[in-house]
Amino acid sequence: MFAFPYSKKFVIPVLLVQSFFSLWAVCRTCGLSSRSILTPILFITFFLYFKYISQLEEKRKEIYTRHTTAVALAVSFFFTLLFLLAESLSLTAGLDHRLFKLVILAVCSIGFFFLIFHSFSLLLILLVPYTLTENPKQVKHIPLFCFFACLLGWLPYFLYEYPAIMTPDSVNQLEQVLAMIPYNNHHPWAHTMVLKALYSFGFFLTGNQNAALAFFTLFQMCFLSACVSWLIATLLKLGVKNNICYFITAFYALVPYHAVFAVTVWKDVMFSGSVLLFTTALARLFFFHSGQLSSRIIYILSGIMICLFRTNGWYAFLFSLPFLLYAFRRHLIQMLPLHLVILFIALVVKIPVMNAFHVVQPDFVESICIPLQQTARVICEDKELTEEEWESIHKVIDTTYIKELYAPGFADNMKELVRVGDPGYLTEHKGEYLKLWLSLGLRYPSTYIRAYIDQTIGYWYPDVAYTVGDIDGIIANETGVTSHPLIGGPFIVKTKEILQKLGDMLPLYGLLFSMGAMFWTLTGCIAVVFAKKQYQRFILFLPGLAVILTLLVATPVSSEFRYAYSLAYTMPLYLLLPFIRSPERQGNPSYNTLDKKS
Repeated sequence: MFAFPYSKKFVIPVLLVQSFFSLWAVCRTCGLSSRSILTPILFITFFLYFKYISQLEEKRKEIYTRHTTAVALAVSFFFTLLFLLAESLSLTAGLDHRLFKLVILAVCSIGFFFLIFHSFSLLLILLVPYTLTENPKQVKHIPLFCFFACLLGWLPYFLYEYPAIMTPDSVNQLEQVLAMIPYNNHHPWAHTMVLKALYSFGFFLTGNQNAALAFFTLFQMCFLSACVSWLIATLLKLGVKNNICYFITAFYALVPYHAVFAVTVWKDVMFSGSVLLFTTALARLFFFHSGQLSSRIIYILSGIMICLFRTNGWYAFLFSLPFLLYAFRRHLIQMLPLHLVILFIALVVKIPVMNAFHVVQPDFVESICIPLQQTARVICEDKELTEEEWESIHKVIDTTYIKELYAPGFADNMKELVRVGDPGYLTEHKGEYLKLWLSLGLRYPSTYIRAYIDQTIGYWYPDVAYTVGDIDGIIANETGVTSHPLIGGPFIVKTKEILQKLGDMLPLYGLLFSMGAMFWTLTGCIAVVFAKKQYQRFILFLPGLAVILTLLVATPVSSEFRYAYSLAYTMPLYLLLPFIRSPERQGNPSYNTLDKKS
């Protein structure tokens, strides 16, 4: 074991100690009593598990090298840090003495580290040499089958939620479409225009508002199905076996939140489809650089959608851009025009076009959710502030109701308090408030860290409770659209309720409903790529990773699944990327691939 060098005669004692620490961490985390009958069972299980892995490491030294160990160590330290940040309060619950708290945190961190390190080492031993076998009997109709399977799987939800699911955000966009309120870019204007085009076309044909809205819903369902279908076509082109493609199709067609989102009027839904399209097109350009014109066209269109369908998509694209250009630096003549077209069209829409339509842009308060929450936390905890600092705060916000309205994972209350105060002063004196934010952070770092954890935890830690896809119907509104189910009855309602609750009831399956689990999976896939020394493939994960990073910088809600839905929608591709054979190694040396073995 490269990470822990010691004489072989000490292997058993060391593994016993590691098993004990791991047991202690699990007991403290899961609330198991030290007298629970499960403790000896778990201890023996951990010991045998660790012993098996250490023996496997010795047998497969050609795979489990120092490089592989370094990757496992890095991932283990990272996941242990996330575990410690998320669970520190629950681990020390009931303890008053600071020394006892530090001891418990240290013990649990060490134990969790051993669990992750051994488990990820085992994964790397198994996965580093693994490559997907070629598909000699490719079934060419699978993409078409996938398209209709998704539509069929989502159809009951469309009929039950006809003409669509609409929340306050959805109604706000429809009100813009109907000219009831001015255009604004708080909900991306480009997406509102897509809604307007389809709604107007549907109303022109039917003269019915519900039917008009259903046109958009059906279009969105077809768009999402087409995204998945193109993913399947790409995987087949890369040699992925038919059964895997069928399994991926089942994931999209049968997991209930895909159906719920497919019939919901949210910008996040089409944005997530565009992230899948963009990543799939990027994979085609990566593996088949001299590929079809259609791949380049889809790359451009999906890139424009990423930039225009969510504000953080624009920042994610800008963040990824230099890395994309560097990764394709040997093909810059072909790749640079694609990115310039995306940037040009996005900027034209964002500036002259929106100005021409008098689109109101989001205010400055919308972009500072996390700093706002951190500052509010300092006030709520009655930390000491100077007279000058209080004066600056009072110029912007009435602090009377901060303690009543502050919610650790929900920034909207604080945003509204600022908006009813003097947001203009804040906008005009950004430097003053940046200085205030920094000075308070340096003085009360633990408060800032706790506020940040509470504001973002749902996106990076698996064991966080929140609902996924439980929305239903159309809220009361003045637009004229109403919920009008085409199917119903107790059986339909109960079936839908059971499907939604299965994610909370079934182990492992529930991880599909966890943004944190998917973030850990994404991190693990990237680690496998590095362990296999496929460094160039990291670029395929970067756009999706950048979207999550933007949430960690400016999310207004700590656990809103739809904000990270792009991660769930692209996850099947991420899981396969480390194991896909380079086309040149599949007997196609004519392909110009960037994937080179180090």
